[in-house]
Amino acid sequence: MPENNIQLLTYIALGLGGFTFLALIWVALRIKRLDRIRKEFFSSEQNLDLEQVLVDQNRLITKLRTDLEMNSEEIRNLQILNQSNYQKIGFVRFNPFDDAGGNISFTLCLLNARNDGVVISSLHGREGTRMYAKNVRAGISESKLTEEEEQAIKEAK
Repeated sequence: MPENNIQLLTYIALGLGGFTFLALIWVALRIKRLDRIRKEFFSSEQNLDLEQVLVDQNRLITKLRTDLEMNSEEIRNLQILNQSNYQKIGFVRFNPFDDAGGNISFTLCLLNARNDGVVISSLHGREGTRMYAKNVRAGISESKLTEEEEQAIKEAK
């Protein structure tokens, strides 16, 4: 064999040896890391094997899934119940009479998610204060509305 071939084979062998050494170091570090993870995983005071840990985790996941489904159902029920609560508000202050000072009178509109509710008007004058309430269904009242009441309903929507 020529001397050049022997040198080439020597370099290849040294390169492969170095690569093998680095691969062994990498494998040793991975094994050490996996051993640390294994010790953490089984660090409870109970002596459980992997199968028991997986069974316990599966039971826990099943319980969490059941709890999540129950919570989702409760949220859906609350959303349905909340639709009838007053959640939209319109408020307008105004002066209905020329002889009374300030915007003391007001109209208040309270609507739920379906725009059902009530519009309440308070008219303040020198002789006293009068209050009126009118039903609102789907954003419309069967009673005749003042401009301020219509504006309060529009604000509430």
